[in-house]
Amino acid sequence: MAPSKQGRVAQALRSGPAGASDDSPSRSVLPINGGDKSPPAHREAVLKTSLSRLLASFYPLAGRLRREGPSPHGTASVECTDEGVPFTVAQSDKELESVYKMMNVADGSSWALLLKAWSASARFGTISPQLTPRFTAASIFPPVNPPPPVIVLPSHRKLHPRRFLIGARALERLRSERTVRGARRPTRFEAAAGAVWRCARRAREGLTNLCLIVSLRPRLSPPVRPNVVGNMWVTTATTTEEGIGEAVSGIDGDGVGGYGYYEADFGWGKPRRLGLANHDAGELALFVGTASGEGLEVWVWLEEEVMVRFEKDPEIIGLVSHVGH
Repeated sequence: MAPSKQGRVAQALRSGPAGASDDSPSRSVLPINGGDKSPPAHREAVLKTSLSRLLASFYPLAGRLRREGPSPHGTASVECTDEGVPFTVAQSDKELESVYKMMNVADGSSWALLLKAWSASARFGTISPQLTPRFTAASIFPPVNPPPPVIVLPSHRKLHPRRFLIGARALERLRSERTVRGARRPTRFEAAAGAVWRCARRAREGLTNLCLIVSLRPRLSPPVRPNVVGNMWVTTATTTEEGIGEAVSGIDGDGVGGYGYYEADFGWGKPRRLGLANHDAGELALFVGTASGEGLEVWVWLEEEVMVRFEKDPEIIGLVSHVGH
């Protein structure tokens, strides 16, 4: 990146056909994995034009959130005003790992759909029916009306983040070790989640309950298509390692954490690393797929003294192949 910390906000992008011109640079198919050879101005133009075109399908994102009635029990809705979205262009001399971005609309699956559709729009000038969003989640999984108040208080404790890489061989060994005779073999997620929970429980030196946020999409009958946009999650709690399998039953553990983020290619290469917004709401562990599709990354937030004990746990030391901050 250029050694500059200046940034600017471009004009709000408009949705609809008017947002794309016939001589748009994204009309031509961009080379796959083209690296960073194209000039920044070209990449910026591709992103602008393709996002403008994309908003015709993701029209709620081009609108504004309205609430009727007193908070928090008022009725919230999206007014499709076609006002567009801000497009920010920034330059920095910071390393990519030091950049954190807050995202507070929709869930992980919906954001993955948006990212894949945007990259398809940038490379091919259009998106396939499989990537065209369907805003029908509320009809499949109706929200509570009026919605209950949601209060998220930031933690006053200083949390220390770490990124642990568990290789494919270590995962297979762990799955074999945790297979009880006569019982089914645990999934990659079940095995990894069990190991992290055991080590966290020992590091915290006290009662440690396990709370899982599970996607309902593959659990419904029939399963919900990936292009259905909306929050479809349920929270389950367990205090036993065996309960992990029950909480996530019906979910393919081999696909946990992926969502297809690594498939998004705007024409200059696929992502090499995923990142996460700042987290300050409490101790947490996230399980994320890797770019190669092998192994798992585990992002863990713990208090400093707990993290010190967690990292020194023999089970963690024997399981992970890399530790990052």
